[in-house]
Amino acid sequence: MSIRPARIRAIVVAVLVLAFIIPWTYAHIAYAWPWKRFQTGTRITCQGQYLVGAEPNQNATRLGTLTNDSLVRLDAWGEISMGAETAGFTLFTIEGNHVNDIAHVPELQLGESTTVAGVGTFTLKEAHSGIVWFTPNPGGATFCFTPDPTFTVNPYF
Repeated sequence: MSIRPARIRAIVVAVLVLAFIIPWTYAHIAYAWPWKRFQTGTRITCQGQYLVGAEPNQNATRLGTLTNDSLVRLDAWGEISMGAETAGFTLFTIEGNHVNDIAHVPELQLGESTTVAGVGTFTLKEAHSGIVWFTPNPGGATFCFTPDPTFTVNPYF
């Protein structure tokens, strides 16, 4: 009994397809789907607060203005890695060609808060990974935002 070349090609293609699909599916199900958050019972609502966030490869969100009328922008990133949602953000102003960093928060866990003086308090509501192949890629994040009384929030929120 001899095996024809067409049959060998079909077997090789089938094995290669399975070698790709199985880890890809596992990565999506195990690490990057938001339903993991609901399994732990952690669901955050932003009642009475502003919902702010950012996505990768998009312009920074115009958050509002400081007391000196400088426009504050928010740039955020997030990921789901091993089922844990983490995110960070940067707040900055632009004056001419100069960027002034106000705050840089490299990592918050789901539900954690941080306060930036003169701007307000940010609580991580959710984070999500970008397209996942074999490892999580940077994605976006959404925060509950309670502004400082001296901060003027962008009226478009």
